Amino acid sequence: MTQPQIRTRFAPSPTGFMHVGNLRTALYEYLIARSQGGSFILRIEDTDQERLVDGAVGVIYRTLRQVGLNHDEGPDIGGPFGPYVQSQRLPLYRPYAEQLAAAGQAYYCFCSRERLESLKTGSEDGGVFGGGYDRHCRDLPPETVRQYLAEGRPHVIRQKMPLTGSTSFTDAVYGTITVDNSELEDQVLLKSDGFPTYNFANV
Repeated sequence: MTQPQIRTRFAPSPTGFMHVGNLRTALYEYLIARSQGGSFILRIEDTDQERLVDGAVGVIYRTLRQVGLNHDEGPDIGGPFGPYVQSQRLPLYRPYAEQLAAAGQAYYCFCSRERLESLKTGSEDGGVFGGGYDRHCRDLPPETVRQYLAEGRPHVIRQKMPLTGSTSFTDAVYGTITVDNSELEDQVLLKSDGFPTYNFANV
């Protein structure tokens, strides 16, 4: 049976310039790929459009070249699985976010930026949710959601996290970690500008 080729990915966000932490991650991915005869991929994660730093992408290219971490696929050299810039991959993500919403595993949130800011200060909910989102739109009637979408109201799509029970996972260093689901926030999957959040695009 043929073993699948190892493919590792370094996915920096151009919201700042390269630092030693970025290089450490890139080095690990590079060495894993090279040790297994695999491919080392570079993808630019420009999902946070408000925080992009002009010139940061060029610094990423130059730094990787200077330290000898040459990628096999990427925005500057292409490859069979492009595009390699996240902002050029937007059509891939909305259908999946909408599919999750249709299945009841995510929902449309129409809360304004002002309301979300008031939650951070506790002025909206009296501090009950500790600055996190209070699930205000989680159980909106379907007809209301359809109306708001038809009106073109700005919105995000949030993951609908379970409210009871717990979630466990195994960490390679710390072992089994268990978190009460009541502590999990309904994270944004798709932002109001149509961009996926970093975790949705990568995980």
